[in-house]
Amino acid sequence: MGRVECQTKWLGGLGFESQIRDNKLVMDAKVEAGGKDQGPTPKEILLASICGCSGMDVVSILQKMRLNLISCEVNAHTETTSGYPSIFSEVKLHFHVSGSDIKEEQVMKAVRLSMTKYCGVSAMIVKASPIGYEVFLNGSKVGEGHADFETATT
Repeated sequence: MGRVECQTKWLGGLGFESQIRDNKLVMDAKVEAGGKDQGPTPKEILLASICGCSGMDVVSILQKMRLNLISCEVNAHTETTSGYPSIFSEVKLHFHVSGSDIKEEQVMKAVRLSMTKYCGVSAMIVKASPIGYEVFLNGSKVGEGHADFETATT
């Protein structure tokens, strides 16, 4: 559908800089891994990409519902497997949404649609690492689930 391009150059040590459109992104290893900690690691960027992709979906869906969305925060954590290649063992997402007129079923529908139909980053990652999520609305937990792009639901 759409072409995605990235040019990446070595900065020395274990640092790299990627150019994507007019945006630059520096990646590096942690000091204890031999880097200079000039930026996040590629795996950290991948984790942030899951949060950003799904967060964009949730915000877009809730806005299309014409709801008064005040904030949306997506947090993630994971452990990596030992050995090589080291991958995410399971990604755990926490969606924190606030808004005065948003109902539990509406926020759950938005997150579920992201985690079963729309989030391309999650769809790629879940093939190698499971993704679980919890949803909080105005500070209270309202639901949980797992990404599943094989049996999409509405």
